[in-house]
Amino acid sequence: MKNILLIICTVCCLFAAISCHKVTVLDIDDFSVSTEVASIQAGDTLGFNLTGNPDIILFYSGEAGRNYDSAKQLTMLGTPKIVFQSAMQQGSLPNQDSLKLMVVKNLPAYDSATIVNANWVDITNRNKFWPTTLSTTYTTSDSIDISDFLDADSINIAFKFTGKKYGSPRAQQRKWQIQGFTLTNCLSGGVNIPLFSTFFNTGWFQLNVKNNPLIDTLDATKNAQAWNVGEYGINATNAPLILQNGSRKSTCNKNGIAIQTAYPISFNPGSGTNVDDNEDWLITSAANLKYARQISIPVKSTVMSRVTRFRYVFKFPGVYQVAFVAQNQKLNIKKEVVKRLTVTVN
Repeated sequence: MKNILLIICTVCCLFAAISCHKVTVLDIDDFSVSTEVASIQAGDTLGFNLTGNPDIILFYSGEAGRNYDSAKQLTMLGTPKIVFQSAMQQGSLPNQDSLKLMVVKNLPAYDSATIVNANWVDITNRNKFWPTTLSTTYTTSDSIDISDFLDADSINIAFKFTGKKYGSPRAQQRKWQIQGFTLTNCLSGGVNIPLFSTFFNTGWFQLNVKNNPLIDTLDATKNAQAWNVGEYGINATNAPLILQNGSRKSTCNKNGIAIQTAYPISFNPGSGTNVDDNEDWLITSAANLKYARQISIPVKSTVMSRVTRFRYVFKFPGVYQVAFVAQNQKLNIKKEVVKRLTVTVN
């Protein structure tokens, strides 16, 4: 018992010593910034001279979307644009298969009834660059302006596949692939804020409305008739369905199709002919088209040695209020100094 009490007392003393240890964060007294020249031409590189050695240095150029004084501002009106690549790899060219590009405002829920009955707007015709031949080569879309949806609190974007049963013994439905999907808030001054820029932050999910045949639980490669991503809230990390997929097991969506974790995304109706009607949705997560968190450029991090010079290119003429933010930080204690300069770009 005495030994146990001794151990407990020792541990308590150690915690007390740790909790009483004073964390010291140095003041930032010697940090300063100056420009190498008084003014520059648009497109030229401006050099900044830095003194001092803070732990962290961040740079705000003063351009739209990169303004320190608006660092807490999370929204800004710009021009939201969609870009993606698509490939059409199977199907009889004269048939009536269709892939439509759709947008909906303020989708209240993600169940099948809500999605099917929502007020989707067909913007397919805004893209003039759809594949016209069967090929593994991808076609890059227009930069599709969806500014008319800026009044919404949020929007979702979808590809809606509709496949028809043709009654012909040789007719196959379309196989589509999508990759490189981006949604960007394009601000003035050439600053672009990515709203969706990677496979993961787009949050893809699928909804199978028509033609969900019994899945093959022994061989996932035989399952088709749906997009190869999860349902809402289900992805490759938490899908409960795991099936044999060739020589390995794969997490699958409820259609028994292995869930894709990177581009491209496929809709594969299978190679069979005279397949029943399909309606299948590939949907993004919700996005705020006005999102525009101000962007800073890291000049120095805690693992870097002293930085004495920084260079930046201003692409457009104007007078910019530049800010360098210097920080020393340990645990949750931070000291910060902001140095401002006015830069004239002719």
